[in-house]
Amino acid sequence: MMKISTTIFTAMSLVLAGMASTAAAGDHSYGPYPAYYSEECGSCHVPYPPQRMTQAGWEIQIKGLKQHFGTDASIDAPASQKILAYLVNNAGVKEKLAPTEATARITKTHWFVKEHGTMPPKGKAFSDCTQCHTQAGQGDYSERSLKTPAGWRRGS
Repeated sequence: MMKISTTIFTAMSLVLAGMASTAAAGDHSYGPYPAYYSEECGSCHVPYPPQRMTQAGWEIQIKGLKQHFGTDASIDAPASQKILAYLVNNAGVKEKLAPTEATARITKTHWFVKEHGTMPPKGKAFSDCTQCHTQAGQGDYSERSLKTPAGWRRGS
């Protein structure tokens, strides 16, 4: 009797664990972010989820802050090292998350283009996630907080 109960318990535990990981994988909730990351990077734009780009992409971003898309976004060395460590330790590993150009724009990764297309909604910019993902600043990119413009379909 004890062996059967143990077997059933083990099987149920595996099923529940599988369900939990599946729910988390489809949740698209990446926050909350560490305060130092939200405050430094989020002071100019939404703090992007580190899981949505590879380590190489984040290294390019942090090393290029002096010329960050036309702006000098330089930060002191300790802050830079701390943020880079957070980003690379949580970076995505799939090829579709790798930068496809020298600037390492997250909006140019294969994943992003597949999800969003190449043309943002009229009057909007892909670089400002909060225009559609209303809770992006808190790391929530789930469907429940998504508000796309009426009639918009992913462009190519």
